[in-house]
Amino acid sequence: MKKCLVLLLIVLMAFGVVGCSGGDESDSGKVLYTNIGYDPDSFDPQQSNVLESGIIVNQLYDNLYREDPNGEFVPSLAEGYTVSDDGLVYTFTLRDGITFADGTPITVEDVIYSWTRALEPSNGFEYAYQLYYIKNGAAFNAGEASADELGLKAVDDKTLEVTLESPTPYFASLTGFITYGVVCKEFVEAQETYGVDVDSTLSSGPFVVAEHVKGQYVKLVKNENYWDKDSVNLDELYIYCVEESSTEIQMYETGQLDMTYLNIPSADQTRLSEEGLLKTWSTANTHYIQANYDTEVLSDVRVRKALEYALDLDAIATSVVLNSEAATGFIPRGMTAVDDASKPFKDTDLLEDAGNVELAQQLLAEAGYPNGEGFPTDLELLYTTGEANKALAEAIVQMWKENLNIEVQAVNLEGKVRLDRKNTGDFDFSLDGWTSDYLDPYSFLEIFETDNQYNNSHYSNTEYDDLLKVAKTSSDQSERQEAMVKAEEILLEDMGVMPLYVGTKSYMESDAVSGVVRSELGLMDFKWADKVTE
Repeated sequence: MKKCLVLLLIVLMAFGVVGCSGGDESDSGKVLYTNIGYDPDSFDPQQSNVLESGIIVNQLYDNLYREDPNGEFVPSLAEGYTVSDDGLVYTFTLRDGITFADGTPITVEDVIYSWTRALEPSNGFEYAYQLYYIKNGAAFNAGEASADELGLKAVDDKTLEVTLESPTPYFASLTGFITYGVVCKEFVEAQETYGVDVDSTLSSGPFVVAEHVKGQYVKLVKNENYWDKDSVNLDELYIYCVEESSTEIQMYETGQLDMTYLNIPSADQTRLSEEGLLKTWSTANTHYIQANYDTEVLSDVRVRKALEYALDLDAIATSVVLNSEAATGFIPRGMTAVDDASKPFKDTDLLEDAGNVELAQQLLAEAGYPNGEGFPTDLELLYTTGEANKALAEAIVQMWKENLNIEVQAVNLEGKVRLDRKNTGDFDFSLDGWTSDYLDPYSFLEIFETDNQYNNSHYSNTEYDDLLKVAKTSSDQSERQEAMVKAEEILLEDMGVMPLYVGTKSYMESDAVSGVVRSELGLMDFKWADKVTE
């Protein structure tokens, strides 16, 4: 890490970043410097599968609809849509004069190609399931239908007809999701591997990627051929991959960054709050532990419940993480009922036994491990590099030690390494978080459906799956609401996930910066960002 930091500082100096103030600009015009702590391995919207990657991709590609500064999904590449009376057929009309960064016109064929590419089974893209709403989307992705059978039809170069599997009231906003980003059919097919570097990437969004120094930064520049370029104020955007929060904070305080992104450790949060520098950003997210069902001891629901109930979630939220609230279930408290937005999604605490150490000890004993005797000593809790994550992981294993007399090792890994181990099943516990892909509770529940790409725990419950089918296909919002409430109850009764907390994200941002859109969905958009120059 020290070697990486030295290299980073050298690069920063080369670009005149070190020591610059928030108002100083280069000859290139308005330049903003930020960090996301992640080094992308691709600039491909269909391949993007982590939040940090999505933030970069969000700058490079446009969608039919895009989230605006008010948190509303509004027409972007599309100028609007109509929907059939039965809610199954959406007809989108593209804007006039929209092009890719090289001036190539964007047509309906490009949209169809992009969405079909996301579903193409040979590509193996993790987020393909987000297009299963399209008729025969799941069947095509499973190799059981042809591309010609997808519910996608080009009426003409500007008119796209989309037929869905079932009514989906939020489908228009779903087209604003990263995986629905529009790529150029002709350009992609001419690449050996699309999006791996600057030369193999072609943007449809407000910025283009100009440079990528692996392990250090990505440089984006304004897309002069973007249809809405007049709304884009920044000329350049530097996105760094510093993983340590302490380093990021130091860079901000010395003028090398205009804003921070990483989770800020509690001690720094207190200091920065007292100094009036701390800002918060509300997102629809839940932080939790995934327990691998293939680890023999964790296949027992009594053990999983004991581990969850041994944790003081209030202490974790208020003393370890800060600016957070103890989870009351997997779906965050801020989510509203789908049949009545004036009401919360649920009004019960599904984790009321969290912190009940006596019950936790009883359950562990019933599972055959009284006072922790005979419990495996080689289990690991994986977490991604960062001081805040380290503090959380260490607090969890300490509570397990004190309350259950069991030893679990907190293991620090780089983000990609942890993801690889999760995806291959090489883990016991993983410290995770999920931010909603769209503002509907189903976005949380679907990741624990049997065979979902992100169900690394290998949790499976037939009744749970059946309820999710109702929630996905029903056009009756009251029926959907009832199905999802019941599904969450089953998930927590099985302890298929071990929720920890929900909360706001803390960050710092220079007073010179404005217009950065921070979505409830966890994404940032710099399309409307601005920076005061001296």
